[in-house]
Order: sequence, then C-alpha cells, then structure tokens
Amino acid sequence: MYMLKIILKLLNPLNYIRAYLYHRRSGRYDKSSYDLELFLYSKVLENDMLHYGYFEDINISSDTISIREVEDAQVRYAENVIDKINNVKAPILDVGCGMGGMAGLLLQRGFIVEALTPDENQKSYIDNKYKDLVCHRCKFEDFNSARKFGTIINSESLQYISLDKAFENAEILILPGGRWIILDYFRLCRDTIANSGHLLEDFIREIEEHGWNIVYKKDITQNILPTIKVVDMYAKRFLLPMVHYAFENLRFKKPWLYYLTADIRDLINNKIDRELASIDPERFIKEKRYMFYVLEKR
Repeated sequence: MYMLKIILKLLNPLNYIRAYLYHRRSGRYDKSSYDLELFLYSKVLENDMLHYGYFEDINISSDTISIREVEDAQVRYAENVIDKINNVKAPILDVGCGMGGMAGLLLQRGFIVEALTPDENQKSYIDNKYKDLVCHRCKFEDFNSARKFGTIINSESLQYISLDKAFENAEILILPGGRWIILDYFRLCRDTIANSGHLLEDFIREIEEHGWNIVYKKDITQNILPTIKVVDMYAKRFLLPMVHYAFENLRFKKPWLYYLTADIRDLINNKIDRELASIDPERFIKEKRYMFYVLEKR
C-alpha cells in the first residue's frame, strides 16, 4: 500500500507542477540573508560567536578539545580584536555581526556599538537578546549612515563582500584616524576546490590602491586551525557514518526506494565531498591563510 501511494503520486502530473512551483520558491535562497551553516553553528555554540576562535596552544589535539574550549577560544579571539581599538570613545561598526556575540561583549566593555547583518534570523535574534544594540539588516555595500565610525570590524565577513565595494564604503564611514580591523581567511591561488575567500594578492593590491596603511598584520592560521580540525573530526566520525547508516538502512528496508533515489544520493554525496574539502585542515593550510589586519587610512 505504501509503495502504491508513492507510485500514484509520481504518476500524477499535478504533483510535478506543484514540485516545480515549490522549487521556484525555494530556489531563491540567498546565503547572505539566511546562512544555514551559521544557523547550525549557532545552535551548537552558546556564546553567540560564530568565528573560528583563537587557540594559544596550536598543538592541542582535536580529540581533547571540548565545546567549552572552542567557546573560550572565540572569546580570546574577540579580546584580540578589542585590544586593537585605538579610539575607545568613537562608535564602532561590527560588519557581519553574526549572532551579536562580539558586539555584545563590546557593549559590556562600555563601547558605543552598531551591528550590521543581512541575515533576517540573526537580526531577529539580536533585537530580542541585545536590547541596547542597534542592529541594521542590510549588506555592508548597501549600508548608509550619517554617523562616522572610529572602528570598523570585519570578522570573517569580508569574504562575502566585493573588495571594491568594501573599500569604497569603509572610506566613507571611517573617521579620520580610524581603524579598519579585518580578520578572515584568504586564498593563496585562484584555483582551489573550496573557492571561498578573496585572493590574498587582490586584497593587498586593494589596500595599496585605496591608500590604506597596514599598522598591524599577523598570520593566525595555526591559531584557528584547531577549530577546523575539530569540525573535520566530528564530520568524519559522526556525520559520514550517520549518512552511510541512513542510506544502508534504506537499501535493506526499502530497496525499491533506494533504487529510485540513486540520483538524489549522488547529489548528497557530492555536496558532502565539497563541504568536507572546505574543512580539511591539510587542504586549508595549503590553499589559504587566515590573516589579522589592522588598517588606517593615509
């Protein structure tokens, strides 16, 4: 009976029309407006910070790292950012603020802070939890403000913004003598499996062309790598076995459905392969560098 119901559903042409319309509606997914990966991480971590963190012990084994240690590393990362703020009385703009963790910490320290995110879920969460935090929902390249900022922070958010637009808007929003603090990973070459992140050479060229000075620069790849190793470990020890179990369970209990969904399983496996490539520690350190920059306008 169950198999017959599915076959009849597949044979009904109206269902194909409904499926097409649903695909059209769902196909409008915009990662900047609703980042599924960051939403997942926000449910695992409780300090409202979504960056990789900063481990002082770069040789720590991924097998021994707890979620609490990852959260502590994220707070340490935020502390490193705060240490580079030179104008403590001027307002700060946290671009791509995630769930508001860093902006909330800045508020606790007495800073004047505004946050910016294009993600509707993050905006709603921040408005509910951080009542005193002004949070704008828009992309940085579309952000306009009569207020100028003494510090602009891009923590793992520059990678989502066109470099030309980022530099153009930063120049408009920054106060004289202000600082632009950027922490993100950059690609070392153009052709990589995981193409997220700007090319480092392009970023350096934009700094020169737009007349900014690098007042602080540090390669912190080794300090963020423990978090990548933890994510990679959990994916290989838990995610992959669970997916394999689900497929095998389907193969033995519903062989006919297993056969019919072969293409879907291939899509899932290809997606998993791409995601695993982006969190492979060895590939990451070969293809990318996680950099900490502080810029000042000349």
